Amino acid sequence: MSVSITEFGKTTAGIPIQLAVLKNDQLEVHLLTYAAVIHKILVPDRKGNMVDVVLGYPTAADYELNTDSMGAAVGRFANRIGGAQFPLYEEIVHVTANQKGNCLHSGLHGFSHTVFEVEPTPGETDSVTMTARSPDGTDGFPGNLDLEIQYKLVRNGLMIQYTATTDAPTVCNMTNHSYFNLNGHASGTALGHRVSIDADAYLEADDTSVPTGRKLAVAGTPMDFTEEKTLGLDIEADYPALKQASGYDQCYIIRDTGLRHAAWATGPQTGIRMEVLTTLPGMHLYTANFLAPVTDGKEGAHYQKRDAVCFETEEFPDAPNHPEFPNTTVLPDTPYSSTTIYRFDLAPQ
Repeated sequence: MSVSITEFGKTTAGIPIQLAVLKNDQLEVHLLTYAAVIHKILVPDRKGNMVDVVLGYPTAADYELNTDSMGAAVGRFANRIGGAQFPLYEEIVHVTANQKGNCLHSGLHGFSHTVFEVEPTPGETDSVTMTARSPDGTDGFPGNLDLEIQYKLVRNGLMIQYTATTDAPTVCNMTNHSYFNLNGHASGTALGHRVSIDADAYLEADDTSVPTGRKLAVAGTPMDFTEEKTLGLDIEADYPALKQASGYDQCYIIRDTGLRHAAWATGPQTGIRMEVLTTLPGMHLYTANFLAPVTDGKEGAHYQKRDAVCFETEEFPDAPNHPEFPNTTVLPDTPYSSTTIYRFDLAPQ
């Protein structure tokens, strides 16, 4: 097991970016201090070859120029806040509207646009901790929010632990926005992946992808992944949620609570299988329907829509506007915390 931290170029403003590499005998993970990005995850395939299973870009500037949140830590409130406002105690908080009148992924200055500090995690041999602050008033969000992300190799898995503290009431919802292709980042369409999700329902959304508050059962619909199926099997079905989002782009309600299994995905060409575990109530399944990079990817790859699939573990989108959803308010004496694990092995033949 090892940890190394080296330089990785600079942002367009000349800010130095660092690369942290975590490595053991089963997994190698590359992380950047720009947006706490997961830059590479190298996993052995059926032949023992190491395969990079996340899409990414060759330089820090390329990550800045693209608007797809590739590999980034997204927050302070991931996904959407409807109408770019929400109630917080006796006030209505107005935040930056950046998509169809809503606040998506925290507006223009969220953690996915922030340079983090990185250090080896004290007392650990296979972990780093990244830290950053979202100052009071950033994109309208109240309170100084201090975020700590620990990335740690746990045998054949990458564990991501988020902790956030604030000096005033605010909201928080962190996710990682890695685009996975388990056949290899440059292998083309991900629609042949086999996927299952431990969810009996998903959140209905309006035509701007903001939850209506209704929870819809997946049984008997193209949204059902309770049994493993090919990702592309039903994606073109004449079904409102799929038509509206041009594919899968919905929050699934994961069964049970605590750190638990949420999903499986398998790349048929490599046999690489990924398990998603999380403490969070939801997981957004996104089939990269709008992926359109303005620069080439790693190793000259040309990524196109549906060349990847995202498994974004999350609090429910627009939760501050839905008292019936799990509470996302963070207080000075009530920190935010969550854990997600991406675990890799080979699918049974």
